[in-house]
Amino acid sequence: MPEVNKSSIFTDTTVATSSEYDTDEKLPYFVEASPMPGASYAALEMVESHRSLRSSMKAMEEGQSDSNTFGRVPTETNQQDGDLEKTKTNHTVESIQLDEGWRNRGWLVVAGTFLVNFCVFGITFSWGIFQDLYIKEVYAGQTDSFRISFVGTLGSACIISTGLLVAPIVQRFGFRITMAIGAVLCPLGLILASFANELWQIYLSQGLLYGLGGALVFAPSIALSPQWFVKNRSLATGISVCGSGIGGLALSPLTQALLSQVGYRMALRYLGILVFGLLAIATLLCKARWPPRRDAKFVFIDTSILTTDVFIFMGFGILVPFGYLTPFFLVPQYATSIGVSASQSSVIVGVMSAFNAVSRVLLGFLADRYGRINTMFGCTFLAGIFTTVVWINAKSYGSLFAFGILYGLTGGGFVSLLPTLTADLVGIKKLSTGLGMCYFSAMFGTLFGTPLAGILSDRVGYTACIEFAGGMTILSSLVIIILRQRRSKGVIFCII
Repeated sequence: MPEVNKSSIFTDTTVATSSEYDTDEKLPYFVEASPMPGASYAALEMVESHRSLRSSMKAMEEGQSDSNTFGRVPTETNQQDGDLEKTKTNHTVESIQLDEGWRNRGWLVVAGTFLVNFCVFGITFSWGIFQDLYIKEVYAGQTDSFRISFVGTLGSACIISTGLLVAPIVQRFGFRITMAIGAVLCPLGLILASFANELWQIYLSQGLLYGLGGALVFAPSIALSPQWFVKNRSLATGISVCGSGIGGLALSPLTQALLSQVGYRMALRYLGILVFGLLAIATLLCKARWPPRRDAKFVFIDTSILTTDVFIFMGFGILVPFGYLTPFFLVPQYATSIGVSASQSSVIVGVMSAFNAVSRVLLGFLADRYGRINTMFGCTFLAGIFTTVVWINAKSYGSLFAFGILYGLTGGGFVSLLPTLTADLVGIKKLSTGLGMCYFSAMFGTLFGTPLAGILSDRVGYTACIEFAGGMTILSSLVIIILRQRRSKGVIFCII
C-alpha cells in the first residue's frame, strides 16, 4: 500500500497504515459494522480487500481456507450463499467478493434492517407528540416538561448506549434469537404503556422496556447487512438507515391521527401491534452470513485506546447529545404554543425526520470527499446556528417548517459520522470496543439533555430552552476543532 504523503496539507491523514491491516488476529464480530446508522465503511472495505488477498494467497500455499473466521470474506464458494466472483486487480490488491447483484440474499437483510430502523427510530422521533399530550391532558398538573422528557430520553439512551452490552447476548444466542426477543419487548412496552395510570409506569414501559427492546433488535440487525456486501456496502447501509427518517415521516402523522381518532390508549395498542408485525417480518428477513464466534473475548473498556484524542472525542460525545434530540422532542410542544395545530406540528417532526435520513447518506459522501472531521464540525456547527437563529425566531408554521428542513439536514451528523471517526482514532482492530465506549459517553447527554431543556422552557421560557440546546451544539463543535488541530499538527484547513 502506498505511503501517505504527510507533507501536503490536503492529505487525509486518517487513512490507516498498512501495518494496521497486516494481522491474522481474529476481530470482534461487531467490527464489521457500526452499531449506529449512517457510517461510511471505506476503512473497512480496505481491510476487507487486503484480507481477501492474504486469505487467497494463504489458501493457495497451504491448501486451506480461512472462510470459517467470522467477519472475513470467504475464499471458497459457499454452497448456501451463492456464487463468488473475482473483481479486477487494482495494483497489488485483489478482492474476492460476493455476487452483489439483486439475487444476493443480503438485499433481504437490508429490507429487514430498514424495517427495524423504521419502527425503532420512527416511534422515537414521534415521542414529542406523546410528550405534548401527556403534559397538557393525560397527566396535566402531575408532571412537567422536565420529568416527562425522561420517558423519551430513557428509551433513546437505551437504544444508543447499550449496543455494546447486547454483544454478549448475540454471542450467546445468535442474531435472530436476540432480535426476536427485542421484537417482543419493544411493542410490549408500548402496549403496557396503554394501561398505565401513573407516571412511573410510563417510565418503565414506554421508556425503559421499549428502549431495551429497541436495542436488542437494532444493534444486531445493523451488523448484518455489511456481511453480505463489499462493493455495495455503503449503499446497503445507507438504504438500511434511511428507514429511521422514513419511519419518523410516516409514524409522526399516523400517531397524531390515531390520538385524534381513537385516543392515546388505543393509539399505543395499535402502534404496538404495528411495530410487532413489522419487527417480526424484519427478524425473519435478517440472516447472518457468518454466526458470531462464541469463543471471542469481550472487553467493555480497553485502556490501551484511551489516548488524548479519544478523550477529546468522548468529550464531544458527552456534549453534543445535550442539544441533538431537543428539537425532535420539544418542537411539537413549542408549535402548539405559537398557535400551530397538533396535526401541523406532527408534519414538521415528520419532515425533520425525513431530511435527517437524507443527511445520513449525504454526510457520508461529503465526509469521504472533504474529510470526516471537517464534515463533523461543519454539520454540528450549522445545526447549532440553525437552532439559535432560525428556531428561536420561528413564530409561524412556515418558518418552523423551514427550521425542520435545515435541522434535519445537519442535526444528525454525530450519529452518522461518529463510527468512522472512532475507527480513525482507535484503529480497525479496536473499533468494536471504541464504538461502545464512545456511544456510552453519549448516554449522559441523551438522557439529561432534553429534560434540562424542558425545565428551562417551563421556568424561564422557550428562548432559554432553545439557546441552551443550540449553545451546547455549538460548544461541542468547538471540541471538534481541538481534535482537528491535534490530528493535523495544528493545520486548520486540510482534508482529515
